[in-house]
Amino acid sequence: MIEKMALKIVNQMEAEKIISKSNCEYYEYALIGVVERTITVGTMLLLGLIFRLVLPTICFMVFFFSLRKRTGGFHANEFWQCYLGTVIFYIAIMQIVPTLCKKLTVMYVMLFLAILLICIMGTINHPNMDMNKSELQESKKAARLIVLMEVMIIAVMIYLKAGILYIGYMSVAIILCAFLMCLAKITKQEVKVK
Repeated sequence: MIEKMALKIVNQMEAEKIISKSNCEYYEYALIGVVERTITVGTMLLLGLIFRLVLPTICFMVFFFSLRKRTGGFHANEFWQCYLGTVIFYIAIMQIVPTLCKKLTVMYVMLFLAILLICIMGTINHPNMDMNKSELQESKKAARLIVLMEVMIIAVMIYLKAGILYIGYMSVAIILCAFLMCLAKITKQEVKVK
């Protein structure tokens, strides 16, 4: 449905000479991506609003999306699968984080392992990304820098005795990225660079 809507809009733009025919495919792809991201982020914010966790949700999304963009990891084949998985995962996260916040040792051990994993692997080269060797190296470097920056933010928040719930959501964002990287390896979604 999203694809059909995007195609109609792009065809209309091309018919009205707003864009050239050669750019139609690019605009269709970009429009689909924007709509899908908007639906996903909107749903997560709505869930945060329903459960009265808007700020922790925003913290989670900032940490998760900035890191996930560089680490890659498991990807569903269709948007509806990705969307459904995201919603289910996020509802589970909202239930799990308060428990993890009561068992800080468990959360910090999981966070440490996730950071270690991300620092070792860096990035999973998914078929949709199909990065060449230099792009993959840059992405790995960026993923490692982002995870280290996020860890420094968490460390500062711990030092300042900020709300443990926020720290929990930020930590789980990093843990989820590492989990999705492992899942991509297990399901053999990784593209090897020659």
